[in-house]
Amino acid sequence: MPTTVATYPDYEQSVQKLVDQHRKLRNGHLHLAVYLAPAKRPKRDIYLFEVIDNFGGGHIDSGKKLFTFAYGSTPGFPLPENVRLWMILTNPVEFDTAIQENWKRVGEIRDAQRAGNALVLYADTKGKKFWNKIK
Repeated sequence: MPTTVATYPDYEQSVQKLVDQHRKLRNGHLHLAVYLAPAKRPKRDIYLFEVIDNFGGGHIDSGKKLFTFAYGSTPGFPLPENVRLWMILTNPVEFDTAIQENWKRVGEIRDAQRAGNALVLYADTKGKKFWNKIK
């Protein structure tokens, strides 16, 4: 019997809980959190994009890449086998630059947004401005 593979937006509740934890940990420094499904990435994986004050010391990556990492199942975020959670993290200064210079990852986020495959799970005033700028 084949196994059903969960895909975007099946993990919305789990990702929302994670974002809520990040909001508490960041103590008001999380501006934007978006659950998305980039078109050219594995469909079963989970992608969470966040804009956080002072992330990376407020620096801008010289290689024009947003900080990205992935991990599998953890006790706090259990996942099926072969499913990974991808975190895409940046700070406001870097993200503003990335939007202006149209970095590759920003294009992927924009494409997901346009395709209706991006769900804003949290946005404060600054986060809403960033989300509107990316269009």
